[in-house]
Amino acid sequence: MPTKRKPGAVLSVDLAHRRYTDNGIAYLESGTEDVQIIKAVDLGLSGTPSPSDFAAALAMFCEKERVSVLLLDGPQGWRYPHSQIEHMRLCERVLNTPGKTGVVGTTKPRTYLAYIQFSIDLFQHLRLDQGWELLTADWTERPGMRWLVESFPTSAWKTLGLPKLPAKAKTTSDQLTTWRCNLSIVTGLKLPDPLTHDELQAAVVLPAGRAIANGDPERVILSGIDPLLTDEGIVLEGWIANPYVP
Repeated sequence: MPTKRKPGAVLSVDLAHRRYTDNGIAYLESGTEDVQIIKAVDLGLSGTPSPSDFAAALAMFCEKERVSVLLLDGPQGWRYPHSQIEHMRLCERVLNTPGKTGVVGTTKPRTYLAYIQFSIDLFQHLRLDQGWELLTADWTERPGMRWLVESFPTSAWKTLGLPKLPAKAKTTSDQLTTWRCNLSIVTGLKLPDPLTHDELQAAVVLPAGRAIANGDPERVILSGIDPLLTDEGIVLEGWIANPYVP
């Protein structure tokens, strides 16, 4: 039977690579259902994002607030070159992500390359410079770890039994309110109002982070395979975690 870990706080980032202000950041403290929204400026960040600076700021916040699970909405690694699945990682095929991460330096569509490269670099800095661990299938057997977890908010709405949030450019303020209320009803989370599209996307995956922090596998759905590490230190594949309400 898995060892019960001490519950920790959770931080979720709906990732953006062009401006720090475009990042949605949601924080859930241990022992409460009150979701807090963190602004990039609160972390001392402004301007054009740098993977190393972003990683350092996130790590500093997580250390201060005793965050044990950090969720990032973006790829953690590249496609395994010998995979039978073409053009993308297994987790992306399972969840039908719009961006496909190919072998090192390739994406479909090509316009996703800058975002995907930024995300992979951010994961790398958090792992190598800040000491975070990429989620693995045996996570319930390794209590006390600080897990770095890939998320995909679009699929999180579905695994919670809710319609996915419309695209950012097409979402009205009334729709944001409706989806926020529905998310609160299903999960029990107390969400501030108003929330931006990015903040709501960050919030919807928080229950998956909490389940991992609490060592509760029945409330998490994993898609993909364990991350692989090449001889050159490059991460391939990986899991995407989604929340589930039994």
